[in-house]
Amino acid sequence: MNSLYNRGVKETHFLSRDLASFEKNVLTTPLSLQGQLLASLSSFNKTIKEYGDLIKQNKAFVEEKHPIRLQKFVADYALFTAKFNALRQQRETQAHANARLELVGRRNVASENPYESDLRQSQADTHRQMSYLEGLYREKTSIQKGTQQIDQILEMGRNALEDIIDQNDTLMRIGQTFEQSLVVLGVSRGTIKRVERRAREDKWIFVTLVFIFFMLCYYIIKWFR
Repeated sequence: MNSLYNRGVKETHFLSRDLASFEKNVLTTPLSLQGQLLASLSSFNKTIKEYGDLIKQNKAFVEEKHPIRLQKFVADYALFTAKFNALRQQRETQAHANARLELVGRRNVASENPYESDLRQSQADTHRQMSYLEGLYREKTSIQKGTQQIDQILEMGRNALEDIIDQNDTLMRIGQTFEQSLVVLGVSRGTIKRVERRAREDKWIFVTLVFIFFMLCYYIIKWFR
């Protein structure tokens, strides 16, 4: 029983010493000391429990001083635990406050930077330049698309003109063959002349339509360019 008491006294001494060291340097105390204090508190609590169980088992034979010593150990354990928790909370509070102060200080330094305005101006100029270049690129792309469409329209016009010329040649050959057939069949010259006059009228209609077509192509090209 005395050995348990002596062990409890030693643990009380170690806890008092470590807590005093922790209290002296709350913020800079290494975490290893906190771990050591936790282990010491756990060991001291175990010693108190064993000491109390031994007193209960030998209640009729123990001296009156042992229950008083047990009460003293229990009170010391409660005091040590409360002090350790308070110091640990104080450490966390101070660390949080220091972190906030450091963050505010960095912000102030950044706001007082004499090159900050120049940097922002440079970033704004770069952004405007990028927007201008992007606008030029879009305009160039639009012009290229318009040019491609115009080329396609002109190509379609050339193909249509070639088809019309081929059809005109074919119609002229058919007209000549038809005229010869009418002469062979004994159709009068007056009738043939009326047919030729009608053919000339159709030809002028064809020329007019071709002229209108080219005018439309011209205005389309002028509009896109």
